[in-house]
Amino acid sequence: MDYDRHITRLIYLRLIGTISPSDNQRLEEWLDADQAHRRFFESLSDYDTLSEEMLMRSAVDYRRPALDMTRIIRSRRRARISRRIIRAAAILAAIIAIGTTLLFLSPVRLSTSIGDSRQHIAETPPAKSLDDFVAGSPKATVTNSTGQTISLSANESGCDGADCFITPPSPTPEELCLEVPRGGEFKIILEDSTEVWLNSESTIRYPEAFGSDERRVAVTGEVYFQVKKDPSRPFYVETDRQVVRVYGTSFNIRAYNDEPATYTTLETGSISLSQSSAPSGELFLSQGHQAILDHTSDRINMSVVDPGVVTSWRHGRFIFENQTLERIMRDLSRWYDFHYEFTDQSLSSRIFMGSIPRYSDFRTAIQVLENCGHIRFTVSPSDNKILISEE
Repeated sequence: MDYDRHITRLIYLRLIGTISPSDNQRLEEWLDADQAHRRFFESLSDYDTLSEEMLMRSAVDYRRPALDMTRIIRSRRRARISRRIIRAAAILAAIIAIGTTLLFLSPVRLSTSIGDSRQHIAETPPAKSLDDFVAGSPKATVTNSTGQTISLSANESGCDGADCFITPPSPTPEELCLEVPRGGEFKIILEDSTEVWLNSESTIRYPEAFGSDERRVAVTGEVYFQVKKDPSRPFYVETDRQVVRVYGTSFNIRAYNDEPATYTTLETGSISLSQSSAPSGELFLSQGHQAILDHTSDRINMSVVDPGVVTSWRHGRFIFENQTLERIMRDLSRWYDFHYEFTDQSLSSRIFMGSIPRYSDFRTAIQVLENCGHIRFTVSPSDNKILISEE
């Protein structure tokens, strides 16, 4: 590993033009030792290709603290940086991201294909037993306005946030889309230092840099926000059916299209909500209140909830308070990435209360339901669906 770091340093010095004759000789010996070494070095010398990739990767600082998934999509702006320094910093960040000589020979590249970004995340092989279903993990894809995508996973490493430089932003900031698949979770930090957690099967669209008058993003699925307060630039969160105006606060939005309602829960601070169909009306939420927008009637009902229960997914647990088995199975199926079927549809309306560790194996998770509800889970051999039946 020390040798790898030494070669990394030599490449960096060579590319910025400050390598000494003796170090240059050592680098040439390394380049001559293997054609793969030289091909890799030449790829780093292609500024156009490298800068295009680093523009995407500079928005990504992939990290995971010990007890919390952390994936950071960050757009950083550094003005008045010379082309050489930008290039050198991008190269150094790329080398740091690769980390070892083995990875030098197979660097991760951007895909320029346009289409379903989920194709870039490895699919889980078909399950044969309950033991084959595993808990989710940090993973996502980020797509820019031209359709380029990169896949993000727990094992990747991006540029060091303290040392990553990018070109100054364009007059019209690019819009990015982060998509978290089934069996995934992700955390990002936006350009204004707002923190965003995304649950499985969720997306967020956001600009690489916010404008001077407002900050606006659009989400689907379940997303938790800790918004950085900035009175001069109000923060808006859009879903298909509503717009939330944020006044510096933390709150949770659950807006899955396959569910009967959109749930907006205020944890701290203050937010207001207006429907897309009636933007002139504005509803203010108090802490600990949840607005429920019915997808059929477009009516909004208010309820008092425990925000800690609603956002328990962010802290490593599923907590269910008077939840139907249907709702519970939707959450579990997104997290463990499976499809399910009730052998008796009446089972779906059974009510449960309880807590399930989010990162436990699937068999442990369902034991809580089996023991409390006298139900049984099996895997259908024909289509790998999980069948839920009366015990």
